[in-house]
Amino acid sequence: MSLLQTIRFSVEACRLGALQHRNPRSIESIGRRRLRRLVKYAVQRSEFYRHKFRDVDLARLDLRKLPSTRKLEIAEDFDRVVTDPLVRRADIERFVSDSSNLGRWFLDRYAVSRTSGSDGPPLPIVQDRRALEILFAMMGARANAGRRPTPLEGVRKLLQPSRVAIVASRRGFYPSGAAFEFMPELMGPYARVLRLESQQVDLFQRLGDFQPNVLVAYASVLDALSVFAGRMKLKSLRQIGNSSEQLTPGARRRIELAFNAPVLDHYGIGECLFLSEGCPTDGGAHVNSDWAILEVIDELGQPVPDGQAGHKVLVTNLANFVQPFIRYEVDDQVTMATGPCRCGSRLPRIARIDGRLTEAFWIDSRGGRRLVPGVIFHTAADAVDDIAAWQAVQLERNQVELRIAIRAGAPLDLGRTRNLLHKALFTSGLPEELNVEIKVVPSLSADARTGKLRRMVSQIGPPRSQLDWTAR
Repeated sequence: MSLLQTIRFSVEACRLGALQHRNPRSIESIGRRRLRRLVKYAVQRSEFYRHKFRDVDLARLDLRKLPSTRKLEIAEDFDRVVTDPLVRRADIERFVSDSSNLGRWFLDRYAVSRTSGSDGPPLPIVQDRRALEILFAMMGARANAGRRPTPLEGVRKLLQPSRVAIVASRRGFYPSGAAFEFMPELMGPYARVLRLESQQVDLFQRLGDFQPNVLVAYASVLDALSVFAGRMKLKSLRQIGNSSEQLTPGARRRIELAFNAPVLDHYGIGECLFLSEGCPTDGGAHVNSDWAILEVIDELGQPVPDGQAGHKVLVTNLANFVQPFIRYEVDDQVTMATGPCRCGSRLPRIARIDGRLTEAFWIDSRGGRRLVPGVIFHTAADAVDDIAAWQAVQLERNQVELRIAIRAGAPLDLGRTRNLLHKALFTSGLPEELNVEIKVVPSLSADARTGKLRRMVSQIGPPRSQLDWTAR
């Protein structure tokens, strides 16, 4: 990292840190200006968007009048979506098939990754250096439970860089993992980064020796590590970051109590990793609305008021000009907060993330099909302290096997654990029509493709037609 790049990164982080405290209308105006520039560029350079937005009045751009985009259409029409004619899907596929290319720039200018395909066809994602610089500057400026990013703090970080430990289940070209490969290069002298895998035998020893200031991992990994927090003695730990998995209130309490550090719950997608940063005081996450637009909508595509859960969200990444994501549909059920929080940020805050519609079961019910959201199982399992990990597997339409692994050191009273869990399930809203069998297992393994523990697994899938299900 050159001196010029170091100065630019420092200035960017300071600017981002200050901006989050400005008047929300001022921040929104920055986002609208960047949206107009992005849409204009996409129409000029992308055949896909030129056709999709052919009826849009660019002089009077209204975000809500733009048609939304879906993962399937971008995946199937990838070569016409991208704005650089040198970027081709076949070349990217060859590039990511070679693991030695991790941390290398595709065509010497782009960072590439691909989604897992767990919720549709795998999608290559292309970002330029600028987009990743914004991601890491955002992390330094806003994903920070400690000091604010000021010029003086920047000097202090040069003399005493942050020590960031990232515990993943594996290395690979999945979006967050591929991005973190560039973190040492793009953050330069501001951070020392240690990449670890959750299953390596010397994990505790490596963490203890490194003494991180920041620990980043999936929620399930953090919850498991919290049991052994005393053994690692991470005395310098200032904050913890969760990414990619749903964090329940109970898990947050256990992790914070074990490590004596706040947990920041970051919500993002591979197509927009810097969508939000976790709030250190009130939970949830603040949307980085100067660089990303998050729309919470209902089943008809209409905006949902704050405080009410949406059916899905639309995400616009304002920094990615090589592969634009504009009003990109994501089946996440999100609830926005209705008021300010105590951390001081004036960016919009997500109060709750209930997961994706793919993390749900469809069952037979009176009057048709019924959607059973995964949050019911999350809430119930979280209420039983003995449970270390869980997975709900739908074997038949109205038959679910709930597999649980018992926490180390928990009393071996399986009858009591089962009774507590059954009670918690019904308290959380489990439908009477759904039969749940509880099975105790030694452990649960992460999905081989994503590295995440799949909580909700349906062996029969949704009904052929979802027009007859009723969400209750």
